[in-house]
Amino acid sequence: MGRRSTVSRFPEPIVTQVNQLIRDGHTIDEIVATLQRMGADVSRSAMGRYVKSARESMEKYRQAQEVAKVWVDKLETEPSGDVARLLPEMLRAVAFQTLSTMGEATDPVGSQDLMFLAKALKDVSSASRINVDTELLLRKVRDQAKAAAAEVTKTIKQAGLSDETVQQIKARILGIGAAQ
Repeated sequence: MGRRSTVSRFPEPIVTQVNQLIRDGHTIDEIVATLQRMGADVSRSAMGRYVKSARESMEKYRQAQEVAKVWVDKLETEPSGDVARLLPEMLRAVAFQTLSTMGEATDPVGSQDLMFLAKALKDVSSASRINVDTELLLRKVRDQAKAAAAEVTKTIKQAGLSDETVQQIKARILGIGAAQ
């Protein structure tokens, strides 16, 4: 693992100021000049590396926000669709990747970090179980509705109703359009 950046070793208020300047779109030279006025000594190349890394991180974050927005929109329109089943799997993958990263870290992993990760895994597992239970319940309800529709169809055909009327009643029972 590489060593920490010169900039990230500065006191927190200075790092915060640097990050704000980067977000505001200042150039490397402007940031270096600001740091020199604050009494912090940093080379232009060290600042360039830090700015490049920070901008890459900001771009990844922006992309992640865009993807998340698309998924949330999709999830709202199809709460039991593929996205709903995919999200717990993705969270599980992120948790295991985090575990892998923790194992490679030179700093010891804090017990609080492990606790949060364990809770996340438990929550993902619970969400998956709830999704499966919900899917099974929906299948059961659909099967019951189809059975009821078949029984009603049989009964009303015997009563002498037209096929069109039978189809309309069946569609109402199943909650589908009359055209289907």
